[in-house]
Amino acid sequence: MKTGRFILIDGIAGSGKTTVIQAIFDYLCSEGKTCFRLQDWKEDHPPQFEEIPDFDVYFTLEPTRQWVGAAIRKEMSQLEHPYNGEELAHAFALDRQIMYRRLILPALAAGKIVIQDRGVTTSLVYQAIMPGGLSVEEIAKLPGNKLALDHAPNVLILTSTPIEQIAERIQQRPATQGAAGVFAQVDLARRVDVIYRSQWFRELFESKGTRLFELFTGGTQEESKAKAIELIATLLN
Repeated sequence: MKTGRFILIDGIAGSGKTTVIQAIFDYLCSEGKTCFRLQDWKEDHPPQFEEIPDFDVYFTLEPTRQWVGAAIRKEMSQLEHPYNGEELAHAFALDRQIMYRRLILPALAAGKIVIQDRGVTTSLVYQAIMPGGLSVEEIAKLPGNKLALDHAPNVLILTSTPIEQIAERIQQRPATQGAAGVFAQVDLARRVDVIYRSQWFRELFESKGTRLFELFTGGTQEESKAKAIELIATLLN
């Protein structure tokens, strides 16, 4: 049984999620919390909790940067030769399963705070509508996704920006931004915006005890940062 706190942050590509997470990281560090960031892990294997047990907060992300996660970032999500929705669903689910087993679940069991950038929420929204994708029900049954749903976050924060601004931000992005690739497409963004706002999506996570919050990120970066810090301070205090 988990005793820590698990906060998942998700949203459309281009909605300011990276800005929000960086602001939360900086804020918690300034408050004296010791913070581990999975993105800074330099070893060629995903970390196990036993290797890094002494932090207060663990910032995780999907896809990871080792093993399956590296394949997703460097090969499977690139625009030149994209893999289909079913292939990506299996890869993300396996990457997720490894991270949960090695790091997230042990950290929560030890009473730690985990703040995650994307998760099973993203798979349910994106992979079902990609070419060659599985149904939402099929995606949810993949072992890594079932594990994540069985250990749903305490809190889900969805970054929210008007779709017109999303389209503008995506079009201005450099072509070489990590795993954005096939996921940072304007037409796809319009479709996933509807799903993130849908009743079934909200009810699915609320039925698992998750509290949902919408964080408006359509203003300036400084406004988004301030809103994120205010929300996280409320949630953790």
